[in-house]
Amino acid sequence: MIWKSSSWVASAVAIALTVLAAGAVAQEKPVASSGRYTMSPMDGGFVRLDTETGSMSMCRPKGSDWACESMSDSSERLGGRDAKLETENKELRTEIKRLEEMIGLGDKKEGADAKRAERPGGGLTLPTEEDVDRALSYLERMVKKFQEKIKQFEGGHSDRGKGTPL
Repeated sequence: MIWKSSSWVASAVAIALTVLAAGAVAQEKPVASSGRYTMSPMDGGFVRLDTETGSMSMCRPKGSDWACESMSDSSERLGGRDAKLETENKELRTEIKRLEEMIGLGDKKEGADAKRAERPGGGLTLPTEEDVDRALSYLERMVKKFQEKIKQFEGGHSDRGKGTPL
């Protein structure tokens, strides 16, 4: 009977140790609750997670009270950077659209042929054949005038009244 009772005591001790071990393991995991905050034990206190906002705080005893200090979160810093980049992106897209309209590319949705055929908003236009002919004629007269001046300097005589008019 003594052996049976010692076996019973050994079983009770084993069950008690199992319950204590399970309790110790359970305390290391966050305490599940249906409330707003989730608590996780840490060295010298615990971490409080706000399940609605995602912000975290480190809570520690301060004297006879507990105080929770907000933990820095890189997503807060990145949120400001995201907003800045979005603003900059919007400004750049506006500038690109303005420049496209200025050079006459118009709306990007139009086909390439439509862009060439019609340039809205007074954009750049190609010169006509008459414009090219006038420019070449002017250039030809300028070259002739330049050649005449070179001949004047080489020959030493002056033909002020004669020459090719521009």
